[in-house]
Amino acid sequence: MTKVELSEKIKRRLGYPMVKVELDESQIIDQIDYARAKWIKWAVGNSTQEVFFTMLLSAGQNFYDLPVGVTEVIGYEATGTSSGINTLFTVDNYLYNQGMYQALYSTSGYTLLSYHIARDFLDTVRRYTPDKYNWKYHRYTNQLEIHPAPSTGNSLTITNDDGKSVTVDSPGYILLRSFMIEGSTYDNWSSGDSDTNQYESLWILDYSSALCKIILGTIRNKFANFGSIGNVGISLDGTDMISEGKEERERLDEALKLEEPFLGLGITLG
Repeated sequence: MTKVELSEKIKRRLGYPMVKVELDESQIIDQIDYARAKWIKWAVGNSTQEVFFTMLLSAGQNFYDLPVGVTEVIGYEATGTSSGINTLFTVDNYLYNQGMYQALYSTSGYTLLSYHIARDFLDTVRRYTPDKYNWKYHRYTNQLEIHPAPSTGNSLTITNDDGKSVTVDSPGYILLRSFMIEGSTYDNWSSGDSDTNQYESLWILDYSSALCKIILGTIRNKFANFGSIGNVGISLDGTDMISEGKEERERLDEALKLEEPFLGLGITLG
């Protein structure tokens, strides 16, 4: 569904074409854009899914733009961002060489129980080891801020969008764990949601309609009391529309906050 088709659906909800809707197309589009922006920023719920993706670090840079579909960053993993001998001195590698993991697996291989024990053990170890970066996710600008800035003097060869190899001043990548709008993609870094048909969302339709009711009610209130031919007063429903629109907006805001995130499929045995 396109934005124009969604606009037509909103007008039909407001009574068009049987009733004249005193809204310009641009006013409806503005409310759709606002609802979509709010949906992207705050919809950590059934509209999102947990994803992992890598982000290239740049030397001396603290702020990084994230794909449009990202709604929340949960954490990052810096292990493996630098290559070479530095990887020999990680906590995981040290514990492995000391035989700390041998008790977690049997000769027949890993079990479901030993897998969770190993995960819990690593989580406990990481609590007592400092991260390489401190980070903060900025919702309104959809940026990741990390400190300290990645060091200079590290070169990395990558393949750009044209398929050509280029050398950049970067210490490597970090792995991000985040919630992203379901169906969005980070292949197109500039738009981030090229494969997302977000205008099919009922929440965006309902929220845009509620905002349009408030605006339409405000417009009709300006003409609520005036005399027509024969001095018969014309009564418009501006006040009722404003009240109804505000109630729907509050209900939808609350529904957006209460959505539970999709954390992937469960584990099936047998």
